[in-house]
Amino acid sequence: MIPVKASRLALLLGILALLAFARIIRAQDAISVDKITVPVVTVEDSRLIDFFVYEFFIAETLVTRLDIIDATGNGFGEDDLVKTYPSEVIYFPVPSDSAQAIMNSWRFKANFQIVTESREPEAFENLPNEKAENGIFASILRGVNRNYQDQPINVWFQRDGSGVTFEMWGYNKGLLNYQPPPPEKPDSVTTYDLVHVFRSDTLIKADTTMYDLIYLYKTVTDTVIVGVGGE
Repeated sequence: MIPVKASRLALLLGILALLAFARIIRAQDAISVDKITVPVVTVEDSRLIDFFVYEFFIAETLVTRLDIIDATGNGFGEDDLVKTYPSEVIYFPVPSDSAQAIMNSWRFKANFQIVTESREPEAFENLPNEKAENGIFASILRGVNRNYQDQPINVWFQRDGSGVTFEMWGYNKGLLNYQPPPPEKPDSVTTYDLVHVFRSDTLIKADTTMYDLIYLYKTVTDTVIVGVGGE
């Protein structure tokens, strides 16, 4: 038989545990999950793999690939992460001077990047250089502006051999408002010459051929030349 004092103590501990769990649940509601991109170096050369496995004290007999992740965002080195394959084990490297010298040469540079103030998509389409890259960016910006006017919003797009990935996050879903794209403008324009008739009359003369006479008061011609391909 359990003593009364012990029963009351167990009940009290149970209540405290439930209260603590309730606080944890409320704290969970305040957690937001975000996404960041960080530079990653993939090492697949067998000589470099053997070098870094030795330098990082990785105790694995089979490593076919290394992902060295700049988790701190301040350049590759100490306090970053190393992921080995095929085991997918994570290590925290402490590079030697020789390893750090190699890692210091690694810099991520985007093939194309725009960091600018908010502008209309046409401003980027009209830039004289890198027209294809600016055209892609303007198309994305135009779609975002048409369907979502609030801020902020994050977009991620990736296309590779396995398919296409598109993600949006960090926005107010209730403010999304679908707007269909406007109809495409034709690449040619049909024009017409306009004739304004001011007066008409018929001249009749006996024993002769009859003619209808039309007096031209004013003619207006308007011709619009549109370049090929939007140039």
